[in-house]
Amino acid sequence: MTKSNSWLETIWQATYFNLGTKVISVVIAIVLWTIVLGSRNVEVTKEIPLEIMHASDLEPANEIPEKISFKLSGPKAFLRTVLDRHEEPIRVNLSGSKPGLVPYRFFADNIRVPIGVKVLSINPAAILVKLEYLKHKEVPVKVELRGAPPDGFRIVKTEVHPAEIRVKGADSRIEAVTEVRTSPIDVSGMKQSVDREVPLDLDRYNVRLDGPLPRVLIEIEASNANYRIKNVDIRVLSEHKVKIDESAVTVLVRAASRDLKSLDKNHVYAEIDLRGRPRGKYENSEIKVRLPENISLVKVIPERVNVTLY
Repeated sequence: MTKSNSWLETIWQATYFNLGTKVISVVIAIVLWTIVLGSRNVEVTKEIPLEIMHASDLEPANEIPEKISFKLSGPKAFLRTVLDRHEEPIRVNLSGSKPGLVPYRFFADNIRVPIGVKVLSINPAAILVKLEYLKHKEVPVKVELRGAPPDGFRIVKTEVHPAEIRVKGADSRIEAVTEVRTSPIDVSGMKQSVDREVPLDLDRYNVRLDGPLPRVLIEIEASNANYRIKNVDIRVLSEHKVKIDESAVTVLVRAASRDLKSLDKNHVYAEIDLRGRPRGKYENSEIKVRLPENISLVKVIPERVNVTLY
């Protein structure tokens, strides 16, 4: 046999081997496909998010489902792939629509399914979108409190800043809003004042906030004392020399017994802030008492004193 014939034989053998391998692969794939298709069908439900696209000056005024449910039937292996797959939202484009009622129907091709999987039903099969003009409105904020402070403490004042907020939504929804409540604030364990942003309960109104969240100030003070701190030094903050009628005050506080045992009296002091004030006599100057965070002030005796700057 010549070298040329040997080379041709080698090519033929390789081609025959590759062809045989491919035939075997195809046969295996067909067998597996037949087994899968021949297996018992099961039913599952797949939910896909819904997104309504509309003109910037319009807003849906009725309840729109967040997801569309597709009931599917098919081989378990194929359905598992569909269930595990991340789905992009179904986008309903109403950008060219005008105010009014706009119907939209969903179909089986709104979801991608492999061969062998059927769409049995869609829920809801159709929606009706009520488009209205987008409106803005200023409404007052009401603070919603839950519970009460512990024994020995009370709420002195509750404020919200700003007192009014701006909301936006569909025309008919905005007209129905007369005030907005905050999400409930639990004060049952509070022993100190708080000042923080609070979320708003806008779900009940079906509108959105147009601006920053408001801040709520809840001032809490001890209503009765369980400890007396005597001879608390008064510090006058000033650039001048100071003469004061009283050099010390008595401070009535409320605190847990464990906090009282560890209280360092060096961390308790009274202040009168007269920084930037000219020389002269200042009658009934207010005294501020500085306490550790876990100690609540009830009263300072006396509350005011006379101070002379010279």
